Amino acid sequence: MKKRLLLIVLIGFTSYFIRAQQCKLLEAHSDTTITCLSPSPCVTLRATVMRGLGVPTNDYQAVRPSGLCDAPPPSNGGTPTYITDDDKWSGVINLPFTFMYFGHPYNKILIGANGVISFDLNNSNPVQQPNGYCAWEFNQSAPSPSLFHNTIFGAYHDVDVRYGGTIKYYVSGTAPNRIFVVDYDNVAQYQCNSLHTSQRVLLYESVNVIDVQIIDKPVCSSWNHGNALIALQNEDGTVAIVPPGRNTGDWAAHDELWRFYPNGGSSGGGGSGSGGSGSGGNYTLTWYDMNNNVLGTGDSLRVCPDTTTSYRVQLDFTINGQTKSTSDTVTVTVDYSHDNVDLGPDQQICLGDTIHLDASVQNATAYHWYKDGTPIAGATSATYDVTQPGQYVADVEIGICSTSDTINVEYFDYPRIDLGPDITACSNESVTLDATPSNVHGNETYVWEKDGNTISGATSPTLDVTETGTYVATVTNNVCSNSDTIHVEIQQAPPLDLGPDQTVCSYETARVEANITDGDQYHWTINGTPAGNSTDPYVEFSGTGQYDVHLTMDKGVCTVEDSVHVTILEPLQIDPHPIIYGELVVDVSGGLPQYYYAINDGDYQTDNHFYNLPDGDYTVHVKDSNDCEGEAQTHVINLIFPKFFSPNNDGRNDTWRVVNSENTPDAELFIYDRYGRLIKYMHTSSDESWDGTFNGIPASSTDYWYVLKLKNGKTYKGHFTLIR
Repeated sequence: MKKRLLLIVLIGFTSYFIRAQQCKLLEAHSDTTITCLSPSPCVTLRATVMRGLGVPTNDYQAVRPSGLCDAPPPSNGGTPTYITDDDKWSGVINLPFTFMYFGHPYNKILIGANGVISFDLNNSNPVQQPNGYCAWEFNQSAPSPSLFHNTIFGAYHDVDVRYGGTIKYYVSGTAPNRIFVVDYDNVAQYQCNSLHTSQRVLLYESVNVIDVQIIDKPVCSSWNHGNALIALQNEDGTVAIVPPGRNTGDWAAHDELWRFYPNGGSSGGGGSGSGGSGSGGNYTLTWYDMNNNVLGTGDSLRVCPDTTTSYRVQLDFTINGQTKSTSDTVTVTVDYSHDNVDLGPDQQICLGDTIHLDASVQNATAYHWYKDGTPIAGATSATYDVTQPGQYVADVEIGICSTSDTINVEYFDYPRIDLGPDITACSNESVTLDATPSNVHGNETYVWEKDGNTISGATSPTLDVTETGTYVATVTNNVCSNSDTIHVEIQQAPPLDLGPDQTVCSYETARVEANITDGDQYHWTINGTPAGNSTDPYVEFSGTGQYDVHLTMDKGVCTVEDSVHVTILEPLQIDPHPIIYGELVVDVSGGLPQYYYAINDGDYQTDNHFYNLPDGDYTVHVKDSNDCEGEAQTHVINLIFPKFFSPNNDGRNDTWRVVNSENTPDAELFIYDRYGRLIKYMHTSSDESWDGTFNGIPASSTDYWYVLKLKNGKTYKGHFTLIR
């Protein structure tokens, strides 16, 4: 017996392997995405039916998939088993579906407090009875008739719900894909009450697969030697399926799944569950689109969608004469998104220039370049340098995708401009720079600079220059630009000035003199006729007249001009006209009116009429507004009124008369005494005088008054003294 048992255990070990876990009866493989970098625009969809469908349960195979199936409890956490005491079996619990175990159908179970599920409902040795005692002590390895018969050990060890935790059961999913779950949640271990076990046993509908999930099981080595067991054991206790390392012993586990697949075999006889791995049974798999159109059958389907598409695979099978079905959906996402090649806008460049085209695209697998529709030999890089006009196309492969872009490249010639040699000019000259290109197209733009600074507003092909500097013209014909430089030296024009117009007296020599005496050449003209010397900064001339004097002077690169008008006046013609009795009128011509008059050393006056002049010779002085002077001689006659006379017959001053009165023979003379009495009347037409008598009687020595009336109405009054 020991030999047989050893063989069974060894065979059980060889059944162990790790594979991906399947949690549903039917699973379409994961959603997939077709991208540009996929090897093909087509993909093979696959569906997997959980092992065990239609396979006899006389034997099992234990495997260890990765991960734990998620069978979430309902909102209430599940149905209590009402196991509240230590080491108890539950009452009879109805399964929601018929479950095959070691070749027999069952629809009822007992749940044991110590991590076991029994399909025997009334066994006395060992006790497997509703609400009966659930043995905790064991040291036998499975298989063993001493261990519970027809039982799932998952994991069997002594736990005590009184010190914490719950034991519940519930159903997850929908028919025919339901899972019956027995959940030991955080149940305390006996004696080691601080240690807690969480584990679950899952029974899968339709496929009769059993999962033992150990979420956390520590070891209480101080009780029952820490023994624990994971196994499936048949009705007789002669066949057990035991995962490696999980037979009776003191082991711990965390997040560990053991799955037991039906593996066929013959019922009853010592099988170890090492049969074939096929799912067995009769079933069909049919693929549909989402409009329920049949696309194919079998566990795979090759599809080539243009857009994101979902597919449904349906499993149809028969159990116990009943046809059942379930389905799953898989989505193929078609994502051909990729970066697009962008060669930029069309280019216009200059002759001789190169444009660097870059068609780089992330994940590109090949590049092809074309010029004017013809492949460019050897052009298989992401970049291409263009040196000729034409239409260029970059065709980029990104796996199974492609993108392309087109660019037109046009060449233009450079503007040909020439500002000429450097210029030295005078400030009074017009210096115009012209940047008009010899190959002008009419679409040029112009930018002018002076000494490195842009000249604001200077956008014409020509530029008038008035300052010394280095000038740069940049001409652009939409695309190409060219520049030329010229240095312009502006010499300041000498400020030639011949002065104001001149007026010169007749007796003077006119002199016109330039204010600049270091000129190179002097070219004088007077009234259009050359005059003077070319080295003299002045010219002299005389003679009454009007003269237009013009000078053209050369100094350096500058030629400057100025003109002046010179008037040499006629000489002053002075004509004095004496008027009787001390008056003088002076007539003048020539010179430059206005005239100013003076006699002898007197002050000048603007009036040409002099009055009350004593009798005598006079020098008449005249000057004009140009200070030209002249003079003339004249004699002025005036009336003389003696101040006294002494009629004593001594031959001196014996009579009184107005001297020079004979020049006015039509004048009347009246002599009055101090009382206003007329003493004497005389007329100048006679050569008479007063002898100092009145009516023949000598007049008294005293003052007498005279009144001389001229014919023009002018009156002279005064007095004189008679002395005896």
